[in-house]
Amino acid sequence: MAAEFEPAIVEITEDLSFRPILALDLGHDDNLLNRGDQKISSAYIRVEPDLQFSLGERISHLRFGYRFNGATYFDSSADNYGDHHLFLTGHHEFTARHAVDLDYRFAKAHEDRGTGLAEFFILPDPVRYTENTLDLGYRFGADQARMQLAVRAGLETRSHDNFEFLTQFRDFDRYLAGLELSWRLGQRTRFVLDGEYEDKSYDRQRQGSASRDSESWTVLAGLTWKATEKTEGRLKLGYQDKSFSDPVREDFSGLSWDIDLFWSPMSRSRWEFSSSSEAKDPSTTGDYVEERVYRIQWRHHWLQRLASVIEYRFENDEYTGLTRSEDYQIARLGVIYHFRRWIQFEPYVDVRDRSSNLDNPSVNYDKTRFGLATTLSL
Repeated sequence: MAAEFEPAIVEITEDLSFRPILALDLGHDDNLLNRGDQKISSAYIRVEPDLQFSLGERISHLRFGYRFNGATYFDSSADNYGDHHLFLTGHHEFTARHAVDLDYRFAKAHEDRGTGLAEFFILPDPVRYTENTLDLGYRFGADQARMQLAVRAGLETRSHDNFEFLTQFRDFDRYLAGLELSWRLGQRTRFVLDGEYEDKSYDRQRQGSASRDSESWTVLAGLTWKATEKTEGRLKLGYQDKSFSDPVREDFSGLSWDIDLFWSPMSRSRWEFSSSSEAKDPSTTGDYVEERVYRIQWRHHWLQRLASVIEYRFENDEYTGLTRSEDYQIARLGVIYHFRRWIQFEPYVDVRDRSSNLDNPSVNYDKTRFGLATTLSL
């Protein structure tokens, strides 16, 4: 049997438990500015403690936790960061047919220099932001019922903490509402119809610029299945309509999809494939960006304690409102050694390439990171 990393659960009381994990990463990044020119390289150390608490049992429980993600760059202190993440989730089943869920998350985090809002700027520090997300859900229908109905509502807010000249027009509120109907076709297969509405509004509007406030409707239909222990997946195809409050901006209507496939040809090997397509607000220029993502991962245990993970991700971004098209590729190789149940080591290399039809070094570059990641628990 292949060894796996298994963090210990500390039982504080009969209903309250605690699970600590510490991740350490010592590595090197050859392009901190994420640009094709003026490259800055540096070794770094990243520290990520993750503390999670669980209260209650399966049918009624709360989970809450805190995670810190901080990095120090030895040759570029301007890129240092310290991100804070909090979460609270809850689940309660009134009966086998009625259940509610709660998911709240708080982040005080950053965007690496040369990415996101700063992709066309060389700033002295990373852009920092504060984000809150809240999702509420209700499910009708038992796990094995022929029909299940789920409704959800959510809210996301983001405000930026520095570089007001650049970020003040990107603070936003986003409201979500959704409905999912699931119909059992067989013992392991269900038909799914999923609808979602989004209302997004920005706090400020740049003078002389068209408003980015928008509404979006997405309807997807497809299947979820777990045919055998070797094969499972989710495949949903549909339509998205995104319209802006300002008629100057061009609206979007077109194909959308959400795909996740898993295949384990043998107990020690697992393949994963995922893909998605949707129209999003761009970080900088354009009305919207049609983002299509394809990802494949292969994880294989060569020995009881030795495994490899190979992953490739391809993203194509087509912008509307200007002539801009980009491809972004990431390839990653990691070799995992499970030294003990509570500690694992992973030397890795991560290679990235971004290419654009714009003749600008900000969006045409390559980047390589390598290092040794260590994960520990009790």
